[in-house]
Amino acid sequence: MAEQALILLQEYSDFVLKDGGPPVRHGTPADNLKFAHFRLPQDISDLFPYINRVAASASYFPKLPFIRFVLDGFWCGLHSDYGVCASFADRQEALDFMERLLNFLNELYSRRNQLEPNYQGWHPVPALHIFKLLPQTNCRACGYPTCLAFAAALSRQQTLPEHCPGFCQPILAQAVYPVMDNQGNLVSTVTLEFDPGRFNPAVGQSPADRLGIKASSGGCPITPLTSREREVLRMVAQGATNLEIAAQLELSHHTIKSHIINIFNKLGVKDRTRAAVWAVRHNLV
Repeated sequence: MAEQALILLQEYSDFVLKDGGPPVRHGTPADNLKFAHFRLPQDISDLFPYINRVAASASYFPKLPFIRFVLDGFWCGLHSDYGVCASFADRQEALDFMERLLNFLNELYSRRNQLEPNYQGWHPVPALHIFKLLPQTNCRACGYPTCLAFAAALSRQQTLPEHCPGFCQPILAQAVYPVMDNQGNLVSTVTLEFDPGRFNPAVGQSPADRLGIKASSGGCPITPLTSREREVLRMVAQGATNLEIAAQLELSHHTIKSHIINIFNKLGVKDRTRAAVWAVRHNLV
């Protein structure tokens, strides 16, 4: 992104507030919703992989390009040079949020060299396709009332396959590796496929095994992580510091430190790198 981007992100144009649409914030009547439409004077799509790294509930569509995410409780959808945000009670609330959005983008741009961009695009699988992989017993061991509810949550990346004790085992796994140039920019990717059933520890070890990560035979820690610990681990794997995690989750620094100690103990690891490898291996990021 050119240096001029720092200037353009301080302004926007063609701001329009429109009524209607599905509820975005819980408790907001649909007939009172207002959506803010606006345009930016230059392409900001180079920022999308960084937004994808740090923003809550981010879904990145690199081919469009488009990214949607949540900021301060509001939904945002950004194309290369225009966007839509929702939902607002009135014009003043929308204008106040626009200032926070631009500050967020400016701040993200200023520290982009300190962040690892996340180029992973979102490719949702229909819930009914996932439902076919489940035992369909509605046992509720996953924490959801029905198997279909679990499938819908998994489709939206709100849970993980290992939360279902009867989830179908994979016959093929893929790993996507980045090809970078000398400046650290993504040039292309290489996808390797693996047959989990043919993996032989005597021939080779996984990266997690080489790093000494201990897990049960199913690849999960013997003592399961809580939902909060999984949330913290996901942010650790994304490169967030304890202070950043505490601010994001609105918890104290000491509470986050305690969570991380518990995570390390359950996974049998000694540092954040090994914990991050486990998180990536188990699709937490």
